[in-house]
Amino acid sequence: MPPNTDYQQLLADADARFNELPLLAEGESKILRAVTPKLAIVRLKPTLYSITANRSGVVEGTDSLRLRISERLWRLLEDAGISTSILAVGPNSYLTEYVQATPIEVIVKACHVGTPKHIYHGITDHPTRFGGHICFSAPHDPYVRFDWRNALPHRDECMPLWLANQFIDVEKAQSTALEAFQALVAFLQPRGLHLLDICFMLTSDGKTLFSEVSPDCMRVKKLDTDMDKDLWRKGKDPEIILTLWGEFLSMVTT
Repeated sequence: MPPNTDYQQLLADADARFNELPLLAEGESKILRAVTPKLAIVRLKPTLYSITANRSGVVEGTDSLRLRISERLWRLLEDAGISTSILAVGPNSYLTEYVQATPIEVIVKACHVGTPKHIYHGITDHPTRFGGHICFSAPHDPYVRFDWRNALPHRDECMPLWLANQFIDVEKAQSTALEAFQALVAFLQPRGLHLLDICFMLTSDGKTLFSEVSPDCMRVKKLDTDMDKDLWRKGKDPEIILTLWGEFLSMVTT
């Protein structure tokens, strides 16, 4: 995200008249409006949702924390050679190249937590062909999974590679996601933050990241403390989420 005063000014002007701009899309977590035919402005929403815990709500202030954390991690990824669509970031919103969002989530898992832990019943009882076992909450080599994004209240579903490849270049997307994951791990680990998994949104050619990188789309821990949306999944109060996400922001910006 190289400094560009033209983009910053364009963002500031668009932010000032945000509600007047043509609506492109509004989802559970953000609002997207047109600035030009090729540029869009995005505002995050202070919403949190967990299909696993069947819990949804609004936690004011989480939108700002997600934006500030994403701003830092977007810059980190760009410095590591990962392409993003982000052109400028302001106090309330960000300016992005307008891309047609793929209906595919690109997920990197480096620990047996979350969806695999819940849906692969009995997997821990069976030895692997290498002589070991997959253990609950145990780290493992990172792998990439492709999920089809279903509208709520339906859960997202893992896709066979052939099917996912009809919508996104799975080979390139896997390479991009693993490179981005390793760059984040190298940055977060010395700061005492352990990244277990993350969900990336990539363009259909698999080359460019176009969505947020924040605790809302990853599992990241500080020792045994959740610093991510597991706080919401476990029913923690909004004040705790705000405090710990604020600590996460401090840890990645100092």
